[in-house]
Amino acid sequence: MLQEYDHEFAEFFYYTPTENDNLSPFWLVRAGQNTAKPGYRIGPRRIECYSIHFVRAGSLMVEYKGQSRRLQTGDAFCLYPNRTYIYYKPEDEPSLQLTWLAMDGPALEKMLHLAGFDPDDPCSRGRWTPALEHVIGRLFEEWRKGKTDGIAASLCLKGLMYQVLSLLISSAGLTDAHPSPAATPKSKASLWTEYIEWHAAEGITVQQVAEYAGLNRTYFSTQFTRSVGMTPAEYIAMVKMDKAKQMLLGTSAAVTEIAYSLGYPTLFAFTRAFKNYCSMSPSQYRKQNQD
Repeated sequence: MLQEYDHEFAEFFYYTPTENDNLSPFWLVRAGQNTAKPGYRIGPRRIECYSIHFVRAGSLMVEYKGQSRRLQTGDAFCLYPNRTYIYYKPEDEPSLQLTWLAMDGPALEKMLHLAGFDPDDPCSRGRWTPALEHVIGRLFEEWRKGKTDGIAASLCLKGLMYQVLSLLISSAGLTDAHPSPAATPKSKASLWTEYIEWHAAEGITVQQVAEYAGLNRTYFSTQFTRSVGMTPAEYIAMVKMDKAKQMLLGTSAAVTEIAYSLGYPTLFAFTRAFKNYCSMSPSQYRKQNQD
């Protein structure tokens, strides 16, 4: 598949983002792989997107911001938009093989940050793994089939790109001597309350939330109450009642439909819970507040 060019044998892939891609947090732009000839040198150059280059074999010199780094087999570096880079095969290196993926999108820089890349230190050690090679190989195979402008093919390429980023992010803390810090992690209590807010309408129980937290129910309830200021059961009830109020005032759904939408087994169970929480029936609440 490699064709001969002036300083390399290479295979190039190009992708034009579709309208659906432009609604995504990131998308592919181009990709390729090569075997360098003697005198292989790129730059000085700038690009308009992000491009991760992996050293599959040999070594590579990378120059940026007045610095020079030598990368070895398995290493990678990332080109950032509108920054000047030079990279080339050292004279003492008999062979060099590269694979690259160029991508763009509003959320990509954050993903690259999580994957251990930084615009001020774009080189990263030990990133080309067998798992990554397998996924990128599959991506190239799909690309070779053509018709990448079709929705199905576009989604397939995007799915493989997500796998690439997933592998890079999961390995970032293990392979880099100085991994880039990730965003400040959420507190456990925030994760618990978010879980409830997303799934309260499905009728989740305190036991299910405790299992999500990986804790014994009694210990979880104690920790939750200490952090949030109410018990898990009270928080679940509050979320469901807030959703009930929104549906009562913001939609024309019947009370029975609202009851089932919020995970209550019967209209009676919902009405009783609502009365206990709001001191009036759902119908009374709707009438009073709509008036």
